[in-house]
Amino acid sequence: MTPRAELREPSRDELAAAQQVVDLFAAEALLALDRYERSFPAAATDKPRRTADRLAHWWRRLDVDDVRLDPHGTDAEQILAKAVEMSVDPDNEWGVSLEEASAQAVNQAAIEGRTLPVSSIADLRKQFDDAYGGRADVPSRDDEWLARSLTRFARASVLRDVVAEGAHVRVSGPLREAADDLVRQGQQLMDDRMNLARRQEAPTSRREVLLRQARMTSAFFAYTMAVGLTGAPMWAELAMKVPALAVYAKGTSDAWMDHSNAVATRLDPAQAQLRSVRTGLADGLDTPAPATRRDTRALRNQTPRPGQSR
Repeated sequence: MTPRAELREPSRDELAAAQQVVDLFAAEALLALDRYERSFPAAATDKPRRTADRLAHWWRRLDVDDVRLDPHGTDAEQILAKAVEMSVDPDNEWGVSLEEASAQAVNQAAIEGRTLPVSSIADLRKQFDDAYGGRADVPSRDDEWLARSLTRFARASVLRDVVAEGAHVRVSGPLREAADDLVRQGQQLMDDRMNLARRQEAPTSRREVLLRQARMTSAFFAYTMAVGLTGAPMWAELAMKVPALAVYAKGTSDAWMDHSNAVATRLDPAQAQLRSVRTGLADGLDTPAPATRRDTRALRNQTPRPGQSR
């Protein structure tokens, strides 16, 4: 029996969810290449050539030439598409820098009348750190991170194409199920990203700490006034006031320290959830998609290559 998913067109939300996963690992591939590029001395003249060789090496070794690099995709995918194009171009003797690939992706989008990519590599670095709180589990070796990210990107791209084609292409049940699972995880990724964005935008109120400070200040001055009314000698008043001052100072310090900790950790739950979702996606995509030769032929025949129309 034909799976029900083949009998309908994908919804906009399903396509967006699948695209989110592709974007995730396109960005990570760029960040891995960026880390490799930045490992060279600033004055190294062979950096562009070696960066291009590294990307071309893994692109060919992983045999991902059939992956559809979508020039209409997200900013990360557009930049990656241009970086790959420059790296595998036999006539490009200079090489590639991610800054140049980003600039050319913008130029190409402008020429073709498409929405311009607005994210730079620096933006992608910041987004990655903000999303995971600087605690994402990534390989220490640039080569390993690049290879893993490209592999996950390639497999996610195939599943995205299954989702995008919907009823227009007949694929095996296991591949369709893998695509449906990618959509479910992608939707969770979208929800968790929105949750983090809301937490980032929400102002952290200082009302509670200010009220706590006011109560401590009132209590301290009330105590010192009471001590002054006792008529005790000066040395006795000081002996009673000094411990109270120490308690007041410590209470003030603790109140503002608690506030600072609350500000610093308010994003932790959302970032931990994103790390969990990313791990689940990575684990799923580390297993090859259950695509048969028939599936591959069907997708290749159905899915237009970049620059072509159906």
